[in-house]
Amino acid sequence: MAAPFATVGIISIGQMGLGVAKLLVAHNYRVLTNVANRSAATQTRAHDARLGLVNSDAELVAECDYILSIVPPRDAVETARRMVDALCSSSPSPQRASTWPLYYLDLNAIAPSTVSSIAKMLSQNAPHVRFVDGGIIGGPPSQQANSTSWTRPGIPLSGSHPLHEAPVNGAHLAETLNSRYIGPKVGSASGLKCCFAALSKGMTALALQAFSTASALDVLPHLQTYLDEYNPKGGERAAKGIVGCPPKAYRWVEEMHQIGNCFAEDGGWSEQARIFRQIAGVYEGLASVVEKRGGVAGMGNVEGAIDALREGLEEDRAMMNDELERDDQ
Repeated sequence: MAAPFATVGIISIGQMGLGVAKLLVAHNYRVLTNVANRSAATQTRAHDARLGLVNSDAELVAECDYILSIVPPRDAVETARRMVDALCSSSPSPQRASTWPLYYLDLNAIAPSTVSSIAKMLSQNAPHVRFVDGGIIGGPPSQQANSTSWTRPGIPLSGSHPLHEAPVNGAHLAETLNSRYIGPKVGSASGLKCCFAALSKGMTALALQAFSTASALDVLPHLQTYLDEYNPKGGERAAKGIVGCPPKAYRWVEEMHQIGNCFAEDGGWSEQARIFRQIAGVYEGLASVVEKRGGVAGMGNVEGAIDALREGLEEDRAMMNDELERDDQ
């Protein structure tokens, strides 16, 4: 078998990270991940995907040509800080010394201002690292049945160090990831991701409110009938979003805050961008329901997901009423 194209570290092995890792392994990349303090289930997933397992961030950065940060938005800054600490306490392995600098790709759903702060942190504390701003648009990579072909998300990238110009198989890696270089400014790729997610996940938040309110009014079947008749694509998109979002809702809370920051700071929407704080609240409520139920069992269709959400809303309302009554006493 031919030698691997390059060594890529992935943080972390969630659904998207695992999909990207499998894609790279299938295209002859050596993929490593740090499994220290991770659950046995995570370690098993990584092992089954033929990933190399290391036990520290220092070991990860010493072995890799590229680091891909794919974490919940709330963890993006802390993950970068961990990498800075690791970079300051390690040096590349002999095999990597001739191929550095290390490339750090931040592929998280964060605002341009947040990604710029990460880039600044790295430049000040680890100037030998080349930073790449990015985002992931679409679902995790997956191999098509009975085929060597893959369905891949789109990955816009920006910054002064284009991935396709990286010395260690950068052009091949950029193509494998289905990336697109959109310009030299850090923040452009993250901002594009924010704009895309505002449309898709913002629509899902509206659908959650519309469908749950229709359910409360006992008119949900009628709403679905009218959607089928007058807006079938919109209805299908809404239903797909409602069913697909419960296990991801906890990730989307901070993403909505980041979108609000992007629209206020870069789009000039100021106070009007506060709407995304309210959208974050929709997903926070849904995430709370999933946590209380111990998972998404029973939420695999529109009616189940909406019933669960309504139960959570009614419980919250009852708790609020109880608190008000206690205050009045």
